[in-house]
Amino acid sequence: MRLGLQTFCARRGQKQANVDRILGFAETARNEGCDLIAFPEFSVNGPWVSYDPDAHLADLLTDAEPIPGPTTDLLQQEAGRLNIALGVGIAEQGLAQKPFNAYVIIDNTGIRHVQRKLQPTDSEMAFYRGGGDQISPLELAGTRIGITICADNENPQLHQRWHTLGIELLLEPHYDCIKRFQKAGHSWDDLLKFNRHDTLHRRAYKPAQKLGFTTAYVDAKDPRKSFEDHPEWPHF
Repeated sequence: MRLGLQTFCARRGQKQANVDRILGFAETARNEGCDLIAFPEFSVNGPWVSYDPDAHLADLLTDAEPIPGPTTDLLQQEAGRLNIALGVGIAEQGLAQKPFNAYVIIDNTGIRHVQRKLQPTDSEMAFYRGGGDQISPLELAGTRIGITICADNENPQLHQRWHTLGIELLLEPHYDCIKRFQKAGHSWDDLLKFNRHDTLHRRAYKPAQKLGFTTAYVDAKDPRKSFEDHPEWPHF
C-alpha cells in the first residue's frame, strides 16, 4: 500500500470548507500514487473541546451526521472519481444525544470501516460519548489495518489486541498538536521535538518496536497564529 498522511488545520464549525480542503489534498495524494490518504481526528467537523470557550454542544449536535450521511455520501462519490480511499474524522450522530468521535474509511464502494473513539478525553466528554470496546481490522489494498484514535493509544492492551488480530498497519489519527497547558516552545520545530520525545514515543514508536507492526501517526495542525509558520504537511 502507498499511504498518504495529511496534516492540516480543520476549523470547528466550518465543515464544508474542511471537506473542500480534504478533497483538494486527496487529489494531490492520488497524483502521488496513494491508495489511501488519511487525515487527522476531527478533520470533517473540526475540534469541539472544553478548552475552546466558543465550542458549544448545541452547535455540535447540529453539525454531527449519521454514517452514512450527506458528507460520507459526497466523500464516496469523490473517492470514486479520484480512485483513492479516504480516512477522515467525523462527528457521528447516533441514537443518544451526544455524537461519537468517529473515524471512517471510505472508497468508491462505500464505507469500508468505522472506528469510534473508545474513551473521550476530559476535554471531549462534554461533547462526545464513548464508543465502547469494539475494534476490528479492515483489509485495504492488500494491507490489514487497525485504527486507534488519539488518546486511545495510551492503552498498551489495545495495541496488544491489534497485534493479536494480525494487523500490519496501525493508523493513529490525532488532534494532539498542542494544548494551551503544554509548554512545547514557540514554533513548529519546537512542537515536533516535544511530541517526538513524548506523545509520539509512547503512542507510535514504542508499540511499533515492541509488536512489529507499522504505525502511521497523523496529527492536526494547531490553528493558533503562533503555529502558522508551518505549511500544510503531506507525507506520501
